[in-house]
Amino acid sequence: MLFAALWLRQQRSQRRLDVEMRRRTADADAEVAALRDRLAEAARRERLIAEEAEHLAENRLPAMAKALRHPHVRVPAARYPELLDGPGGKAFELVLAGVSSAVLGERRRVDGAAQAAMRGATTKLQTMCYQLQTTVDDMLHKYDDPELAEKLAGLDYLNEQILRRLQVTRVVCGAGAGLVRTASPLRALVMGASSRIPSYERVQIVDHLPEPVAVADRAAEPVAIVIAELMANAVHHSHGSLPVEVSLHQAHNGAVVVINDAGIGMNADEFGRARRLLSGKEDIHLAELGDPPRSGFAAIGEMCRQYGVAVSVEPSHYAGVKAVVFIPSELLTPVTEEPPIPAPVSRPAPVGPAVAPAPAAAEDDPPALPQRRNRRASDPAPAASGGVGGPANRAFRDPDEAAARMGALQRGTARGRAAEPGSAPEHDSERDSR
Repeated sequence: MLFAALWLRQQRSQRRLDVEMRRRTADADAEVAALRDRLAEAARRERLIAEEAEHLAENRLPAMAKALRHPHVRVPAARYPELLDGPGGKAFELVLAGVSSAVLGERRRVDGAAQAAMRGATTKLQTMCYQLQTTVDDMLHKYDDPELAEKLAGLDYLNEQILRRLQVTRVVCGAGAGLVRTASPLRALVMGASSRIPSYERVQIVDHLPEPVAVADRAAEPVAIVIAELMANAVHHSHGSLPVEVSLHQAHNGAVVVINDAGIGMNADEFGRARRLLSGKEDIHLAELGDPPRSGFAAIGEMCRQYGVAVSVEPSHYAGVKAVVFIPSELLTPVTEEPPIPAPVSRPAPVGPAVAPAPAAAEDDPPALPQRRNRRASDPAPAASGGVGGPANRAFRDPDEAAARMGALQRGTARGRAAEPGSAPEHDSERDSR
């Protein structure tokens, strides 16, 4: 009996031990399973982080670098959004932001160095071009050979186009135009601007201003550059047989120059980019201007920002582009008539506008650049291609006609000297202010 009781007691203890062992074994198995799950999750997240890092390096960072130059480029999002709230995802975003900031800083540094180098080079080249211009003027005064005069006129025309490109490059690189003018009549500035571009004979200029106005000295050269660039753009993007119409109008609080072409036009994206550049609100980076750089609209926008001129572009009635230049009244002054330049007795008085170069300091960079002072004789009668009488229908003489008159003037002088051997030579030929 006693033995049976002890055996039962031992069996109950054994059962309790077996239950406790099974419970502990189950707990251990659960802990092992949990550890295995955690290890599997850690391995999965490690794989996701590795793939996300690869995605960042191969896709997101290159796209971000392109988006800094081209805003329309989309930067891909994270491949695994579930990582964004964790330490790894936040680290990836910090890397993206840090690289973006570093790229922008380096671009500004490199672009600033390139602009500084271009400013120095263009300043020296512009000075040499003005020296060449002075030499051409001196030769036109000194020699009376009509053939030489024609070649010098062609050289001067080429030099004007080089100067225009140098001025635009200077402005894009953060410098001034490098030339100071006195207050200049708007119609003279427009006519001079047409002589700075290729195929100027295609430009048809009509003056609808009821009263002549002049552009103030501080804005005269920038306005001439803006109009010349828009004319050059219109001529370049239209067929060689199509004219470019330029008209001058009075506005409520200023003056307007309208440039109309029948060229290839622009699409919506090109119009949008052109308007952004013309607004002058975007920073200019040389790397964003293309290869070769298309700096015309960028330079126009910079001058509009500095001087308060406004330029807008829209489709023209001829399926080309119409550019409107608005010059506010604060940049306009009344036209003051200057006394005519005395003409020698042995030849007729010149009929076109003239220029008298005078030295002046450069705007910002040495060496000093010369200053031009506009002189204008009395207006000639309207040409056959323009309207008849009245200020609203004034027409401009074609540059080819001006060159022909210069040649005729030189030949007339030569004949006058042949007829009067004892007469003293007179050298005061004039040319258009550009």
